[in-house]
Amino acid sequence: MNARVRMQARSPHTRWWRRAGLVLWVVASVLVALLVLGAIIPAVPVVGYVGTEWVGPRPLWFVVFGLIIAVGAAVAWVRRMRRTALWTAVTSAVTAIGAAAVLTTQLLDAHSHHVPVSAADVLAVDQPAAPPDHVIDYARLGGRTLKAGLWTPPGGHPQGARPMVVWVHGGGFSTGSRDQREGDYRWLADHGYPVVSIDYRLTPPPRWKDASGDVICAMSRLARQVRPYGIDSSRTVLVGGSAGGSLALNVAYGLETGRIHSSCTTRLPAPPVAVAGFYPASDLKGTWQDNGLLGYGREITEAYTGGTPAQHPERYRYASATSRVRPGLMPTLLVTGASDHLIRQSRVHALADRLRQAHDRAQFDAVPYSDHAFDATYHSIAGTISRTLLLRFLDGATPRT
Repeated sequence: MNARVRMQARSPHTRWWRRAGLVLWVVASVLVALLVLGAIIPAVPVVGYVGTEWVGPRPLWFVVFGLIIAVGAAVAWVRRMRRTALWTAVTSAVTAIGAAAVLTTQLLDAHSHHVPVSAADVLAVDQPAAPPDHVIDYARLGGRTLKAGLWTPPGGHPQGARPMVVWVHGGGFSTGSRDQREGDYRWLADHGYPVVSIDYRLTPPPRWKDASGDVICAMSRLARQVRPYGIDSSRTVLVGGSAGGSLALNVAYGLETGRIHSSCTTRLPAPPVAVAGFYPASDLKGTWQDNGLLGYGREITEAYTGGTPAQHPERYRYASATSRVRPGLMPTLLVTGASDHLIRQSRVHALADRLRQAHDRAQFDAVPYSDHAFDATYHSIAGTISRTLLLRFLDGATPRT
């Protein structure tokens, strides 16, 4: 009798926790479904950005989430919680079917490029740790020592047969690190390309001239400093993503014309034999006008140049690769996310069109359901596509000596 009284005393609390759990379950299922809808329809404010960021690199996870929600809906139906069952059945269908569409489209895109996809890529495991083989101090500028990490090919590769890849990190010209993509650097080195990833000075203050000058300084100084490691630096390729892609393109085209400045030498290095920009801010005025990613586009360009395009048109021109397009440039690879919320796909495609109109060699690819910096997740379908496109571009644009 006492036990029955205790059970009755606890029953109101039990019912309250049960109802709270059901509400949380429904809310969670709705949020997951909204993320998938955002990935499918990236133009939806906020939800489109968050959904693409989360679902794009890991669509299989959301297929699984959809199936788990479906199991919950079935349990609710059996327990005669009809309203809960109907809500979660709808959200499970949206989640599972939408995420499956993203997954299938990305797999088909990989197949169309003949890119092999591993189980780790589908499961979207985090980026592996791959510290540099050597760290080199290449300059001291503005009171700061600038360094470069060096990733060397295995001993079996003839290192002098392929150009050195100079990688410029991203981060909106204000953040980022030379180590942020170390898994990619190690992967390229394992395929025979020595990689140096460099520091450069960041905002504030405005670095519209300093940042590109630091990249050129690194190219000049490292050409000598990597020789003790058996690397032939007579040919280089510039590679970068986002702000780093902007710098890589701007420096490459600037060196070709000779109308660009170094931070540490009056003698400019030889232009790179090829350049690759991933989701690059190659048109700073366009980035300012688009004002993507909740105003971040305008924030970074004004911090980088010191003002608006109307206030400093010459700075925007100097720092924009689009202003340097002319016939006779080196081969260019441009890769972006089809759902990029910061650097619009149309901006990157426009640069490819301008290069082709000038009769320069330009390759353009847009990875489906992928946002800005989509390949930061090393093990992902989009990341694997990105790496493979770069490797094939290097092999085709920079044949062995």
